[in-house]
Amino acid sequence: MTVIMWPQKQDTSENEKLCVYMVEKAISKLPDGVEEILGIVDLRGFGVENGDVGFLKFLIDVFYYYYPKRLGQLLFVEAPFVFQPIWKLVKPLMRSYSSLVRFCDVETVRKEYFTAETLPADFKI
Repeated sequence: MTVIMWPQKQDTSENEKLCVYMVEKAISKLPDGVEEILGIVDLRGFGVENGDVGFLKFLIDVFYYYYPKRLGQLLFVEAPFVFQPIWKLVKPLMRSYSSLVRFCDVETVRKEYFTAETLPADFKI
């Protein structure tokens, strides 16, 4: 499921509810014996107007307090230069989860994380 963030135009509480729903849905689809989910933050087209540090803090707290050890890896895909200052603010908030972050490109996502059958539509050529 793709979600585009426009903090100035959207109700923060609705984004938070959607986030928790998506985490619950991802966990419910895990095969037996698998405990961790892969988070993908597609930053193609990201601009300062999309940045919402408060929402990121909420998301981090959700995983830290309510879903400990459920996040296996978090991919930041195609992070633009303007994302660097936000990352510097967010990284300390992530505590131990910051070690789960990987910055990568779309091709890496295609090759290393999905098969042709499981590749999300947003990452298809």
